[in-house]
Amino acid sequence: MLLVIPMMFIILKELSNIFVPLIVACFFALLFMPFLRWSARKNIPRFLAIIVIFVIFVVAVRCCIWILQLASQEIRSTDVQTWQQIYMNFKEFVIRLAVIAGLSEESILEHLQETDLVSTLYENAGNVFNAVRKTFSIVFLSIFFMILLLASSFNGQRILEVLLLKNKTSSMRTYITIEKSISKFIFVKIIISLLTGISFSILCYCFDVQFPIFWGVLAFVLNFIQMIGSIISTAIMCVFAVTFLPTMSVTVLFIALAIAIQLLFGSILEPIFMGKTFSINTVTIIVMLFFWGYVWNIPGMILAVPLTVTMKTIMEQFDRTRNIAALMS
Repeated sequence: MLLVIPMMFIILKELSNIFVPLIVACFFALLFMPFLRWSARKNIPRFLAIIVIFVIFVVAVRCCIWILQLASQEIRSTDVQTWQQIYMNFKEFVIRLAVIAGLSEESILEHLQETDLVSTLYENAGNVFNAVRKTFSIVFLSIFFMILLLASSFNGQRILEVLLLKNKTSSMRTYITIEKSISKFIFVKIIISLLTGISFSILCYCFDVQFPIFWGVLAFVLNFIQMIGSIISTAIMCVFAVTFLPTMSVTVLFIALAIAIQLLFGSILEPIFMGKTFSINTVTIIVMLFFWGYVWNIPGMILAVPLTVTMKTIMEQFDRTRNIAALMS
């Protein structure tokens, strides 16, 4: 086991371009399995149900691309004077923080030269392009795998029975639990992330902060990273907004409203909607975020919670691992 388990995770890390889309496809296949069962009861041909699911995904992807185009257009339409003002405001804000922290203003100015900033952005442009390309490849491969799984009548219960549980009753119960958990997670996460992104965009519009659509998209995407994603997006938006807001009172109000939105959706509504589906303690979530983030980077952090729930549900079926599952609760 000491040899097999590390080797297994090395294979998962090296073949992430295959395993990440495959696991995403499995989770979305679980999401649409109730629809396929309903269509079967209504005597609707399976290929028609598959076409409906494919159309839904194509529309969803097209909407995401349209929103990304709006955000990019919003950034590209900004004139040079505005970018210079953004840079000057940001430099003044960093200098104020450095002075408060007791650092030398001259040393900070040496690292904030405009040429250095432009060269840094230019050097990282390739990394940004590779990240975007990898994201689109994951999305399209996930759709491809999901269609294959659904068309081939994906039977998760049978897989659990053959590979792990060796018992039809236990495998059926485990599969139903996993399906309900993953379906609720995906649905609630999409709704909460969408509401958070819309609220951030409206907040930026009301306070006349630059790039409101971009901040909404950033909040929507990062909110899928459990616990830390919404905090990161809120912090980045607030730091950027501080450089634009005219007075201290307006700045405090903006930050308070942003934190209130994050707490409302992330700390109040999401746990209420999730209910007891994800009875996993905070320490387990943080450890799994770092672990799956190391294995698969950002996609791993997004998939960390559903993967952990799946592992915990399966471990609850065995006497030897039931105590570990109880510690995770």
